[in-house]
Formats: sequence, C-alpha cells, structure tokens
Amino acid sequence: MSMRWLTREWASGGLGDIEYEQRWSSYLAHRDEVRPRLTGGADRLLDSIHLHDGQVRSFDYRPRDMLQVCALIGDLQVGYEFVEMSYAEAELRLETGVTISSLNLFDSETEIIYDEVDTAPEGRFVHRVLLWPEGQYEVVFTAFADRRTPATPADRR
Repeated sequence: MSMRWLTREWASGGLGDIEYEQRWSSYLAHRDEVRPRLTGGADRLLDSIHLHDGQVRSFDYRPRDMLQVCALIGDLQVGYEFVEMSYAEAELRLETGVTISSLNLFDSETEIIYDEVDTAPEGRFVHRVLLWPEGQYEVVFTAFADRRTPATPADRR
C-alpha cells in the first residue's frame, strides 16, 4: 500500500524536474482513464473535493463497514468548509507497523498534502491519502458520499 504517482519524494521536491512532470502527467492521464469507471459517488473525489492542505477533524472506522472522515478543506482564496466523507464497505489499509493513532491525524502539524483515486477489482475503488509531515493511508470502498458545512479561517489549527 502506497501512493503510486504523488509520492512523498514527488511532493517534497526529491525528484528532478523531468521526472516530477512525468509523474504529474501520468497521474492526470490515469485520472482521465478511470473517471468513466468511478460510480457510486467515487467520481466526486476527483471532481469536487480538493483535500490539499486539509486538516482531519474526525476519523471513524468500522472495519468492512464504513469509514467516515471529516476534514477542514479550502484556503483564503476559495474559502473554507468542512467535508464529511463517507466510504461504504470500507477497508482501511495502513503501512506495516502503523496504526490509526500513530498517523497523528489530529496533531496541529498534520495535513493532507495529496490524494490519488484509483479502481480496484470487483467494482471497488481506492482512495490513497498522503499526509504531512509523515504517514499515508488507503481506503478500498464500494460507494462514496460527502456532506459539506461552512467553515472560517479561524477553524484552522
């Protein structure tokens, strides 16, 4: 389990300009390829939810049932909002030795820096999330829903 395109090395400037651009172009091509196969609301992760610099506020996982994640997203230019993301038939995958608590999701420094959306066998989908300053997780799921509520800059940690 790990990011395929938007890796920590990619995000932190550890690649040369050419490889950096190749990875980004490859991911954009991948998004275009999988978009028509994203059903059950999974396409919203590509088209309308921008998690960059998001701060996780709640993380409720019920194995093989659902995962609900609430994150503060946005910036001063577009405004802020809370997005509650619900993944149906969720399977949370973590790196070996990592636990939900060791991801430090609620620390003041922890933010979502990049995410990837993919397809999986048997009509399932994959959402990979890269965190700053460390950590990542992956959710395999069958359907997705989101709900939004307004927020303000004062809601940032």
